[in-house]
Amino acid sequence: MQAMQGEILEIAAIGTSYRRVRCLAPRQIEQMKASLTAHGQLTALVVVKRQNSLELIDGFKRHRAAGEMGWTRLRATLMEVDERGQWVAMLSLNRATHAMSVLEEAMVLREMVAMGMTQTEIGQMLNRHKSWVSRRIGLIERLHPELVEQIREGILPPGAGRRLLVLPAGNQLELAAVAMQHGLGSQETELLVRLWKNADPPVRDYLLAHPRAALANVQANHPETPPDPRLTPRGQRLQHHLRILQAVAPRTLQLLRPAPAPDDLRILAGDLESTRSSLSRLAEALASAIVRDN
Repeated sequence: MQAMQGEILEIAAIGTSYRRVRCLAPRQIEQMKASLTAHGQLTALVVVKRQNSLELIDGFKRHRAAGEMGWTRLRATLMEVDERGQWVAMLSLNRATHAMSVLEEAMVLREMVAMGMTQTEIGQMLNRHKSWVSRRIGLIERLHPELVEQIREGILPPGAGRRLLVLPAGNQLELAAVAMQHGLGSQETELLVRLWKNADPPVRDYLLAHPRAALANVQANHPETPPDPRLTPRGQRLQHHLRILQAVAPRTLQLLRPAPAPDDLRILAGDLESTRSSLSRLAEALASAIVRDN
C-alpha cells in the first residue's frame, strides 16, 4: 500500500459512506472538538479514491467534529488501495490505538464477507485466526438490527450493546431501552442483564421499572448468586446466609449419616452441641418469621 503526502482538502469534498461501520458517540465528538480547539488538527485524515470521488476511511470523529465547528478544510492523506485493502487499512489504522470497538471491527468484517471473502481469507489478510473472525461476526449477527443502528448513531454505547448479546433479540430491545432511559453504563447494563436472566417474572418487572434502585441494592454486596433486588440490604444479607445454609445443610447431613467414628464424635462433641443449640434457636426464629409473614 502506498500513501501520498497529505494535502489540504475541502471537507465537503470528502465522502463518508464508510461511516456505516463506525460508531460516533456524542461524547467522543465533543472531546474531539475540544482537542481541535486546543491543538488544531494533529493527524491527517486518510481517504481513498472511489469512482472519481474521495471517501474517508480513517478520521471520522475529526471530520464530524470539524464540520460541526464550521471548519471547511482538513489535511488528508490519499491511500492507494483496492476495496479489499481499504477494509484491512481501516482495521490496521485503528489497531494500535484501540480506537475501534469490537462491534465496529465486526461491522468491518461483515462488509468483507459481503464482498465474497471467506473467513479464512479475511483471517490471513489480517494475520488473525479464522476463529477470531468468526467470533467477531457472530457478535454483530446476534445483536438486534435496531440496536446496531442505535450504536452506529451513538445512541447506545457499544459496551452496553455487547452486554445485551446474551439475551433473545426481543429482550435486547427491552433492556436496551431501560439502559438508555436511565443512563446505565456498560458494567451496570451487564449486572442488570445478569439479574434479569436469573429472575422470576415479578422480579423482572421490578428490575425494568426500578433499575437504579435494584442495582444499588445488589452492588452493596457481591454473593455468587445475586440476591433479589427488591430486598433491602438487610434482607439481601439474610437471603445470602439462608442460601448458604440451604447449600451446607444437605452436605452436613451426609456426613452425619451414618454416624461418624466414635473417636471423631468424642473430639467433635463440643462443636456438635454448640451447633445443635444454634440450630434450635435458628429453627425457632425461622418458625416465628414464617408465622408473622402469614
